Amino acid sequence: MKKAAFAFVALPLLCMGAGYGAGLALAPAPAEAAGTEIDENTPHGADEAAKDAAHTPEEDAHGEASAKDEAQAPMDSYELAKDRTVVRLGQMTIPVEKTNSVSYIVADFALKMGTLELAERYRRVEDATRMRDSLLQAMNLAAESAVLRGVAIDSEALSRLLRDLISKEHKGVDDVMFVSLYKQDVARL
Repeated sequence: MKKAAFAFVALPLLCMGAGYGAGLALAPAPAEAAGTEIDENTPHGADEAAKDAAHTPEEDAHGEASAKDEAQAPMDSYELAKDRTVVRLGQMTIPVEKTNSVSYIVADFALKMGTLELAERYRRVEDATRMRDSLLQAMNLAAESAVLRGVAIDSEALSRLLRDLISKEHKGVDDVMFVSLYKQDVARL
């Protein structure tokens, strides 16, 4: 009876402890995982591996962007908060369906308005909701165009396209800005 209790209680606990210990031993150091500073005490091959992990090239040898996933550097929130004509609308996720994959575009939007009065108007919940709806419609139209179907996203071209589509309904939009813009391709099964 004691052997059965040992088998059902102690062995699973022992295996969990061994797995936890192995995870701690095999996990990379925080500096290597973050791709930041590497000191001289790291093993010989680890500094090249950390540099390779930290170096995510925007373009490959043929000048095309990486197809796996890409991210645009986020804008400084402090700088956006200082400009009172900028209205933050929040984050949206837009799927772009392709033949062999689905690309998910996650964008955090901000609008540069022409005047302070317009900015204050679009900060109200009712008008901000209407603007978000228009922006979502414009992003769905952009998902059908070549702007979002390519390997890389041209954020300037997308911003111009969205500004042109939104300004048909809402006057006074000077610029559509991306606080953050991410793209992730997921293969279809």
